[in-house]
Amino acid sequence: MKKMMWGMVFFAVCLSTAGFAGSGPARRREPVVPRVRFAGDRFAAQASAIFAETLKDMHGKLEYGDDPRFGAGFFHTSTDTLGRPNYYRQMWARDCGRGVMELARFGFAGDAKMVARYFLAHINLTDHWGREIHRPYIPHNAAELDGNAWILSAICSAWRVNGRDEALGREFCDGILPVVGWVDSLIRVSPCGGLLPSISELSGNPSVKYPVYSLFGNYGMGVALEMVAEMAEASGERDLAGRVRLMRAAMEKALRSLVSDGRISYAPKGCWFNGFDGRTGSAYDLSDWDGTAWPIWHWTRQLPFIQDYDAGRSRIGGEFGKVHRESYLLLRHWMAEGAYFRKYGFVSNSGWTGMGGRHDETMCGYGQGFFTQAALMADDVNTYSKCLEGIARLGYDGGVIEQMSHERNPFLMNECFSYENYETGLDHTFGTHKNGRREIMENPGDEGNLVQEAEIIKAFALVVGVSCEDGRLVVMPRLPWLWDTMECRDLPVADKHGVIRRINLTFRHERWLGRCTLTIGGAEGFDALDVRFGPFPRMTENPCGFALEQSDNCSWIWLRGQKNTTKELSVETPFL
Repeated sequence: MKKMMWGMVFFAVCLSTAGFAGSGPARRREPVVPRVRFAGDRFAAQASAIFAETLKDMHGKLEYGDDPRFGAGFFHTSTDTLGRPNYYRQMWARDCGRGVMELARFGFAGDAKMVARYFLAHINLTDHWGREIHRPYIPHNAAELDGNAWILSAICSAWRVNGRDEALGREFCDGILPVVGWVDSLIRVSPCGGLLPSISELSGNPSVKYPVYSLFGNYGMGVALEMVAEMAEASGERDLAGRVRLMRAAMEKALRSLVSDGRISYAPKGCWFNGFDGRTGSAYDLSDWDGTAWPIWHWTRQLPFIQDYDAGRSRIGGEFGKVHRESYLLLRHWMAEGAYFRKYGFVSNSGWTGMGGRHDETMCGYGQGFFTQAALMADDVNTYSKCLEGIARLGYDGGVIEQMSHERNPFLMNECFSYENYETGLDHTFGTHKNGRREIMENPGDEGNLVQEAEIIKAFALVVGVSCEDGRLVVMPRLPWLWDTMECRDLPVADKHGVIRRINLTFRHERWLGRCTLTIGGAEGFDALDVRFGPFPRMTENPCGFALEQSDNCSWIWLRGQKNTTKELSVETPFL
């Protein structure tokens, strides 16, 4: 009897594992799943589990047409129906756009293509997408500029990892023509020199009727148009490519008006400010959100350059590089104002000025994810080390004894958090206790909320730091000071032709030996191999034959132009 029971348990475990790829005709082939492991301290171990479980949970939100209630490509915003609040059976534009970009980045090419086609079949506001693409227009379902930008970027990302196929590119170009026309029409009538209007969480005005000509959405649309132009040109749609490049140039010029001169906005001179008020044309520095207001000239949406990573740029730079860096330093100053950041690495959306009791103050993606990505792209090791510690703490519920909200998995990121609860050992995904009752609106949970967990996956992608640039395989991990090992198995990297290559590597930083080593397999499909070793202390001496690069608080050592058959590279810093 016992043998039979054990056999049943073994069968159930196997079925559960295979279920990651799903059941039914559309899911017979299990995808190749990338594996990433960090080591060095307890936060590295927690981060490894969070990455694995979050990627699996994100992928599990896909529908393949087996359920008659959903078409193939439907992408749930919540994981299941039991949590509160809940967005299961809903497709939110921004969430699904980011989700598809991360699926593409981590090699789920067929799934990304499937959802891209679902997007194109459900342009639900005639010539663009609403906030929620699963239903037609209603007053709440206004157009979010950032949501439309991210869906366009997601469609282009799906094309990039599916062989950069010309036929697929033409299909996608034809499908997005109405949306391109919508963006073009708004540029032409813009009262702000080409900036586009938005009613959105990421503009600071999601619950009002007037638009804001905001930074984050306009910058993101510029990135999306750049990606559209690339896809159109490669697919033979040269007229579309030229049209889109002109649109992007107009938007880039208009973005200069959102750099503070120290007079029109509360933001310091040389930093980004949030945008222009659609009613008055003045700087929109204070939010108008469900009856409350707070300063948004120093919130995490003032770091728009994190969207450059979607186009393949992993560092601060470009025309607005100085503005980006000054804005990042301003946000870093405000984060350091918070005791929870200094103690635990927890990020505040609003720089600890508060949102009038709303739960959005502590969102995992828009706060923790955004600022972590910015610190990584700035190569600010001290700060990103602290931010990754915060991610590891927030995603791991092992210290919670009594759950107050619905929990499925101790390693998944929730939509929002209560930092006060964390400090007292209570369920930190639930509302703060006040006067003997739970304040659910202060911090609702929604375990596995799609955009929040996808932003964390994106942050881990920056930590891994493996990409193809101009045909070369570039390996530039951004490990915190106390993480000494990163191991990757079946890590997908699309080459210059859009063919996914699988990389296996181990990156070790043995500080006690003064040595940094990369062991790698699978680089043969690329033209050459470039490796950045580090981080090293700022005062590091450069070994002979290497290129030294310095950030504000550390140094890195480059070894470029290595043969694609190289299996191991190492650098040792001089002792004397």
